[in-house]
Amino acid sequence: MDIRLHPMEAYLRVDVSGPYESAAGRDAIRHIRSECARMGFRRVLVDARGLDSTVSISDRFELARALADGCTAAVRYAILVHPEQMSTKTLEDSATNRGVPVQTTASLEEAYGFLGIAPPG
Repeated sequence: MDIRLHPMEAYLRVDVSGPYESAAGRDAIRHIRSECARMGFRRVLVDARGLDSTVSISDRFELARALADGCTAAVRYAILVHPEQMSTKTLEDSATNRGVPVQTTASLEEAYGFLGIAPPG
């Protein structure tokens, strides 16, 4: 799994591609959280459309748990996925229930809207 962080002016953009790996996903969340704290970001756009495989419901639940564990700042996460990944909102629901604002969407405009910033271009 390839995870690239791109600090933008008002948010952190994260591009994820390749085959999904549970441990790498949890590690990436810890790294994203520390980078947000270090750079003062409160918004994250995760573009997960480059993933080669479907993320299982149990993996989505674990990602939500990782997002909430040790969360010390109110960081909003918009997760952009392919439409076929929208069959369940497990990650969004589980994270939100733990106090972390997350939206999963297949719409770039909706993702940026959730973050409260204008899309590029």
